[in-house]
Amino acid sequence: MEIAKIIKPSFSTADADYPNICQFEDDLLVVFTDWREIEVKIRFVNVIAFKWQMTESYIDGEEYDGCHEIVNSIWLAENYKQGTIGKSEAFKHYKFNFNACGQLEVLASEFKTET
Repeated sequence: MEIAKIIKPSFSTADADYPNICQFEDDLLVVFTDWREIEVKIRFVNVIAFKWQMTESYIDGEEYDGCHEIVNSIWLAENYKQGTIGKSEAFKHYKFNFNACGQLEVLASEFKTET
């Protein structure tokens, strides 16, 4: 069963503008303006998959305007099963809910805020 583990990064996706999403080789750069009118830049490292959708769907424990790691991810398990990533590689399923405009999901090894 998938579980949404709430994570509390140094930024908020609540009431943010639509993000600008750019892929650079194995990394994904996401840039948006938050509710305080401050530009936020997030880099997802070693990305193997990502998706943006305006349709909102939630699992147990998930906040409609927050950031999560999806534990026991079906999407991540499918990537291991099909050999997209090796069993010894550590990847996570991140889900960031932009309550004003949509949801971003990313399979990556980590993410970090850039200045």
